[in-house]
Amino acid sequence: MNTNTGSYMKRYLMTVSQLKGSERCHGKFLGRALSLLFLLVLPTVLKAQGESSSINGTVKDKNGVAIEMVQIGIKGTNELAFTDKKGNYFIENIKPGSYTLVFMFLGYTTQEKNIILKPGDSAALNTLMEQQSKALNEVEVLGKTQAQEVQEQPFSVTVIDTRPLKIKNADVNKVLNTTTGVRIREEGGMGSDFSFSLNGFSGNQVKFFIDGIPMDNFGSSLSLNNIPINLVDRIEVYKGVVPVFLGSDALGGAVNVVTSQKVQNFLDVSYSLGSFNQHRAAVVGRYMHPKSGFTINASSFLNYADNNYLIDVKIPDPVTGKVGEYEKIRRFHDGYRSQAMQLETGFLNKKFADKIMVGVIFSGNYKEIQNGLNMTQVAGQVFTRDKVMIPVFKYQKSDIILKGLSLNSYSIYNDNQSLVADSSSRKYDWRGNYKIKQIDMSGELSWDKTLFRFNDRSALNTSNLTYRVNEEHSFSLCNTYSWYRRVGEDPLAYNPIPFSKPNTLEKNVTGVAYGMDLFQKRWSTTFFTKLFNMAANVQEYDWTENGLKQTQTKYSYPGYGMATAYFLQRWIQVKFSFESTYRLPETYEMFGNGLLLQSNSKLEPEQSKNVNAGFLLKKDLGERHQLFAECSYLYRAPKNLIRLASSVITGQYENIAKTSVSSWEGALKYIYHKKWSLEVNGTYQNLLNTNRYEANGMESLLYLDRLPNIPFLFGNLNMGYVQDDLFRTKSKLMIDWSSAFVEAFYLKWPSQGNKANKYDIPRQLSHQVSVSCASGDGRYTVSLACTNLFNAKVYDNFMMQKPGRAFSVKLSYFISTSVKTNKNKNENSKNEN
Repeated sequence: MNTNTGSYMKRYLMTVSQLKGSERCHGKFLGRALSLLFLLVLPTVLKAQGESSSINGTVKDKNGVAIEMVQIGIKGTNELAFTDKKGNYFIENIKPGSYTLVFMFLGYTTQEKNIILKPGDSAALNTLMEQQSKALNEVEVLGKTQAQEVQEQPFSVTVIDTRPLKIKNADVNKVLNTTTGVRIREEGGMGSDFSFSLNGFSGNQVKFFIDGIPMDNFGSSLSLNNIPINLVDRIEVYKGVVPVFLGSDALGGAVNVVTSQKVQNFLDVSYSLGSFNQHRAAVVGRYMHPKSGFTINASSFLNYADNNYLIDVKIPDPVTGKVGEYEKIRRFHDGYRSQAMQLETGFLNKKFADKIMVGVIFSGNYKEIQNGLNMTQVAGQVFTRDKVMIPVFKYQKSDIILKGLSLNSYSIYNDNQSLVADSSSRKYDWRGNYKIKQIDMSGELSWDKTLFRFNDRSALNTSNLTYRVNEEHSFSLCNTYSWYRRVGEDPLAYNPIPFSKPNTLEKNVTGVAYGMDLFQKRWSTTFFTKLFNMAANVQEYDWTENGLKQTQTKYSYPGYGMATAYFLQRWIQVKFSFESTYRLPETYEMFGNGLLLQSNSKLEPEQSKNVNAGFLLKKDLGERHQLFAECSYLYRAPKNLIRLASSVITGQYENIAKTSVSSWEGALKYIYHKKWSLEVNGTYQNLLNTNRYEANGMESLLYLDRLPNIPFLFGNLNMGYVQDDLFRTKSKLMIDWSSAFVEAFYLKWPSQGNKANKYDIPRQLSHQVSVSCASGDGRYTVSLACTNLFNAKVYDNFMMQKPGRAFSVKLSYFISTSVKTNKNKNENSKNEN
């Protein structure tokens, strides 16, 4: 038997990936040209392809017991199916001809059966499978989960399989925050702004995707801290080098949230209640007609919280201004509400498309603002609000025009209406007391009162072409085009209104890749090149000239890189990757938000050379012991790094000419008897300012300083216990304990100020525990959780104190009905080689 796990199955099944042919980009028009090309291709694939056939059957063991999740493949094609709980399977839309079906299941002998299909046939093929006589520890693992296949890509990637976590009370952010190299720094409770840091890179240096679709223009009500974990199948965290298929200008990595794509009818309802009057509700459902392939997907969620947790603050005397000792004060103006609904309909597994869907997303949120970028100034009536409508179109087709050529295209249009309200002249303290300011024109946090409304409109198309030449070689082309426009108005403004004239930003990223898998996929390598284009038009008021100033910028830069991975043994893999890349400024970095975030039209793109090296180990030690280990070293040399600089109240994004980033990270996980698990991971990252000379030629006082307000040493400890059939058949009990450690770090530049009196964010250690139960084969679940178990003081961005001890309970109900088809094709994360 082949010692390379998973390669045995690959002998039988041909995988169809994506072609991304080579093409040069010429400025901002490339995105439009490629989008037009894809639309021209569509009529070709809509032609009838002849009357197709289908195969159905049942798989049982020698005792006549149905076997669930048996994998059925057809040699020489990419057809895949899995049996349902009754052992039934169904494969449709097969061209007439002679085929060999392969039946595979862990612990059973692989079966092959031949069948001849005539036009319009609906053939039945039943199978009996026999258990292998070898002991469990001797059985070769023939198939791999999608999470395993992604993690074994040549890129440095961590994959979180969230399916076992669906019964837990958590969101995507909480799950990610336990991953090596990841630090999610929230400014407060639910709905607060957060900064996602990956190996020292944060903000838009790390890009976010849902099913390979960029989340750049989804709006604040659709972000990682709002996505319930029960909507997600797995999370892919790419560190440093980012695959071409994501079509991104990420500098430090990317996070791809892959939602559940199982072809089945289901309904999933959940509700969570927690401390600080926190509520989360989510409903997700899917219906698919078994014959026509007509599909409806629907989902919605609602989040609400008062965020009235206790904090420690020093309150100045209203008469003398003298600051007293720390007092425990309850936040009184930090409420949050968000809601979203998504509905899409279309067809799956048809002759003209593997998937064609149209839909719309409605979302909105309301957020009270308690303070500025730090805790020195208090607000009692400031708030923000937005409403978003996003029409969507999705199209996927394999074997388009010729065998092995696949297309995957996605388009959205976004209409976002936002309001920033600071129309009160009150001056609050942390007790909730206030007095009226002498200058009636002034707001609470703004120099002027404001009811600033801005309208954001954007469009995005991302398209992938892939061509699988054979099992060893493939080519791919990806293009992502985006356009963004902002217009603002303010009926209360005394001074010039931001965005009174339209500000626009247009970007295009094109990537071409060649992938090869040699020695029965033991050695995988990808070479790629990217082209980054941007054009911005910023209208801002120039106080020196007392008038509007228009700034136009255009950038075009090439990037390139490679990634390779090799299995030394079937249980240990080494990886290396290199990339020279760019990250183009985002809209809110250049435009600001009209309130606390100031605009900066002079921002330049970030540039970096990234090197990643590491290994991945997965080893079974006997029948009951499993060991997983991961270690990697990452080095970056960014230029013009974009970071947020804070004043007392407001902030502005600025460039740092030269920096260097080196990072070590490692994780070790042990599983005993598939019940007990212990994982520890840690990250050390050193971000230095390597800009030796200022613009005036003077040597910088900050040369070789560690960048402030960024953790440099942190880690996690996770322990878990799982017990099946504890209370009754098909029940499950999960107990989890996790601890998070963050070493102290400076709030400001280390070289500035007196070391004895410098502000620092102190060392932090927090713990959380959860107990989750499921019964009825996962139909009913209840989960209890406690975060910050020992009520430790936990701080984040600019010393923003986070909530103390909090409790929550989550109830959920899940019901599903299998559909007799399973042609799951074109998984985004499998398109890249």
